[in-house]
Amino acid sequence: MKRAVMVVGIGALAVLLPSSPAYAAKFRRPFSASIGVNYGYDNNGGGGCTDFACGGVCYDGHSGTDFPLSMGTSVLAPAGGRVSATNEGCSDWGGLGSTCGGRCGNYVRIDHQDGTSTLFCHMQNGSIAVSTGEWVSCGQFLGRSASSGNSSGPHLHFGLYVGGSSRDPFSGSCSQSTGYWVGQGSYPHNVPSASCETSCECSPGQTQTSACGDCGTRSRTCNSSCSWGSWGSCQGQGECAPGSVEERACCDCGTQTRTCSNACAWESFSACAGPDPAGGTEACDTGEPGPCAPGIVRCVDGCRACGRIYEPQPEMCDDIDNDCSGETDDGEPSEMGDPLPEMAARLVDVGYPGSMVSGTGSTGWVVFRNEGSRTWAPGELWLEATSTWQDEASELHDVEAWPAYGVAAVLDREVPSGGDVMMKFPMKTSAEAEGVVRETFHLVDREGTALKCPAVRFDVAVMTRRGSSVEDGAVAAGESDGVVSEAGGDAGCSASGRGAGVPGWFWLVPLGWIWRRRMRRARP
Repeated sequence: MKRAVMVVGIGALAVLLPSSPAYAAKFRRPFSASIGVNYGYDNNGGGGCTDFACGGVCYDGHSGTDFPLSMGTSVLAPAGGRVSATNEGCSDWGGLGSTCGGRCGNYVRIDHQDGTSTLFCHMQNGSIAVSTGEWVSCGQFLGRSASSGNSSGPHLHFGLYVGGSSRDPFSGSCSQSTGYWVGQGSYPHNVPSASCETSCECSPGQTQTSACGDCGTRSRTCNSSCSWGSWGSCQGQGECAPGSVEERACCDCGTQTRTCSNACAWESFSACAGPDPAGGTEACDTGEPGPCAPGIVRCVDGCRACGRIYEPQPEMCDDIDNDCSGETDDGEPSEMGDPLPEMAARLVDVGYPGSMVSGTGSTGWVVFRNEGSRTWAPGELWLEATSTWQDEASELHDVEAWPAYGVAAVLDREVPSGGDVMMKFPMKTSAEAEGVVRETFHLVDREGTALKCPAVRFDVAVMTRRGSSVEDGAVAAGESDGVVSEAGGDAGCSASGRGAGVPGWFWLVPLGWIWRRRMRRARP
């Protein structure tokens, strides 16, 4: 159905009106009380006031009809129609000059089937019981009267609009021959009839459709008696009301939410998430080794999980499992930590003969620095051939000179933290040896446990040849059989501050004990 646009005199309200009316509507009085007109419609058009009976029950320029309703009187629909506009939020006591609601205050507007439109101004805030788009029937409760907007006291301003122009609802000599009331009452303060129109409300077979529920619609049909039938059931409803939110628990500490779209359908649930239990103060054990073991209970993806407090770091030489591998100081870390570990050694220098005659002996030396936190005691550290860790005999084993099967030298003096010490180690090859003989030596404690860092081992590679022996099994530096210094020291020279040696009898007691334990040592 086409609609024309017109502007209401109070507050310039825009009203969409149906065209081509099926019939001329007749109205009942739009309120529950038996009260007559206070100020009527001005039919003069300027220069004084003329009411419908050519009298003066009006005021100049008045575009509607005022009924002096007391505060809170029920306002009713004068005929069936569709609510086309509502407004609330204005104070119940507006006062002259108030522009709230376009001067109309709180209001309801209804479009009727014949193309007319009615307006109800100055209503009570919060009382309006209908909404835009809703179909109402004659006598249905719309709200209550008040004095909102441009009003000097409680009353109802009733406006009638026909074809886009305001119109006097009363018939008379100075208005029109046909009135719009079922019964318009007696002049001068007419009280319109409270009866609804008994003639046609609609054209038989005509249908109306209205919104209902969540994005649903309902319809009704005009029956043969020209009255509307009952509304049908709500069809096509969606899952939910637009903008509504649903929440659900997930896992054991999380929640998920979803929102209803404008199409009345639920959107997808959000990811499962939640705050940490007990505010992130509940302790737990991660089950990981070392400093990674202590944790705090977190809410991860909505589930309780034990999260680390400490994150793994590169391993340092400090007796701490920095990388949470389950082993301290693994991988021989070269960087010292704080605090220092108890036992730590750094290779400073090493020297040994580059070549030997098969079946002969010689001597090498190595300098270590004590980088641990405590003093090394005599006999506490051994220089061990690592080939014996696999139950193999070292090819450089000197049966007569080594203190034990795999032990080439034993610490013979006290070494404070930060001090250096030289350890000499004899070497001897078998008579059948030929080519390069290799061995790796590692510092171990007297329990046979290898020191771990920062530099506790060195490799030896000696070229052997068959032939006449070389005196003492070593040669001077610079010759083809020169002593090799692998840590930057002078060939054949000690980098340690030489201290007094320990008497030979010192070793008679521990050496037997060392020999018995050689096969039961802990390895890295």
